[in-house]
Amino acid sequence: MPQPCENNSTVYDVDAAVPDIDVKNAGSLTALTEMKFPFLGQVGLSATHLKLHANAMSSPMYAADSSVQAIYVAKGSGRIQVVGINGERALDAKMKAGHMCVVPRFFVASAIADGEGMECLSITTSTRPVFGVFTGKTSVWGTSSPQVLQAALNVAPEFEQLFMSKTKNSTILIPPKN
Repeated sequence: MPQPCENNSTVYDVDAAVPDIDVKNAGSLTALTEMKFPFLGQVGLSATHLKLHANAMSSPMYAADSSVQAIYVAKGSGRIQVVGINGERALDAKMKAGHMCVVPRFFVASAIADGEGMECLSITTSTRPVFGVFTGKTSVWGTSSPQVLQAALNVAPEFEQLFMSKTKNSTILIPPKN
């Protein structure tokens, strides 16, 4: 049960927070855990605030710690795509301000903003969520050997090298192609 709080410690100004990830022409991501907002630890939750610029997208990511995620679109519009653990698409929905969806445990989700951009608040049922991503330095692809990737993706060594070169230096926020 949460403890009574003084001095508005149950209020956090997400818009004033310094983003954890900020990519020019793509957007920003601010992660809120009990380290930044102690009240979240008392209620067993964490949150992320995702701002995508026009036509930008977030890399597919998943909660590797079995938490469930609820995504609420606060501003703008776009698509949210969710893929299940069997590789089948579980959701491909046009979302706009006021819409909400749930991402089940271990499912992969990605957001793609429309021309006006999109802003989402995501609540996760874990105080210290562990997210896996498919691009960047912490990508799950980077943990596999070239031979395993070639076999898993059923591709030639040349394609595996091209694939890795494109995902290795990316971030989780991807600007639109110009």
